[in-house]
Amino acid sequence: MKKLKRAFISYSTDASTKAGQVSKHLAKLGVESFIFEKDLSEDSGGHHARIRSEIEKSDAVILILSVKSKNSSWVSHELGIASGMNKMIIVFRTAHNMKLPDYLDGYQVSILQTIDDLDKRFGLKLKRNS
Repeated sequence: MKKLKRAFISYSTDASTKAGQVSKHLAKLGVESFIFEKDLSEDSGGHHARIRSEIEKSDAVILILSVKSKNSSWVSHELGIASGMNKMIIVFRTAHNMKLPDYLDGYQVSILQTIDDLDKRFGLKLKRNS
């Protein structure tokens, strides 16, 4: 299995804490991540270009699936770009019983429940201090 080197983290504001946790965990594994934060002084065209560029540089897109991300046009847009670029899509659920949104129908995704599942998914082990 290919080692993940860089990931784009897609999320809505209600999952920003989880997105940060995933990003920090990836850093411990030596994986760079990008979390997009909207710059309100920039027009949406600039946002689209930046998102496309960051997804293109990434090996995978990690969706933090939350109540708001299920209905987010930005999240749907980011996943559409990722799919069009044949990027791996990984879904972290913020609630165990949360159903995948309709816009993921037809996408090949890996579904993970916990951050430790990321280690298992990529065969990575953290060196833990005793």
